Amino acid sequence: MTIQPAASRPADLQRYRVIVPNEETSADTTAVRMQLPKGIDFLLVEAAPGWRAKVVRRGGQPSEIRWTGGRVPPGGYAELHFIARNPVRTGGLAFKALQDYSDGEVARWIGSAESENPAPTVTLSESATPQDVVSTHGEAAPASGAGGRETPASGSTAGATTAAATKDDDGTDALTIVAIVLAAVAIGLSGLGLLRRRAA
Repeated sequence: MTIQPAASRPADLQRYRVIVPNEETSADTTAVRMQLPKGIDFLLVEAAPGWRAKVVRRGGQPSEIRWTGGRVPPGGYAELHFIARNPVRTGGLAFKALQDYSDGEVARWIGSAESENPAPTVTLSESATPQDVVSTHGEAAPASGAGGRETPASGSTAGATTAAATKDDDGTDALTIVAIVLAAVAIGLSGLGLLRRRAA
């Protein structure tokens, strides 16, 4: 299992893509449980056809995403997306994950980079090239290699997010007021961007 982009900037509102491969020969992938690194205080999970997503919160902060209901056959893979605000620090972010199979087996993507099942990891660096970043002006930054094409946050990304069947741990709809939340975050991040660069 991997996460992209592999590098991002501190405090950026980053759109992440999780690639979930099925490496079994006779069982389907039926669930993915991903632990969020400490320091992520804002999270939106995008809709994925056939999957239900639940955000588990501890101490008021998002701590885990659970995707269930979908199936990935042997030899196939799934793409799962979410938007998270990166912590204001540099270094590695390990998104440890468990992948459940229909035969009861569990693949544990929690190891080091050299292990057989390494945890999906992102490196936070001020020099990282912005990719799929939701800017404080409500538009996504150009993806690397996309020829300068921009994807508005209020378009495909935010639209998919709003439609997500995502609930938090108290059973309420987590994305009912996504547009309002993103607008508020954009205002807050304007000041946070200055603090991030001072902290660096």
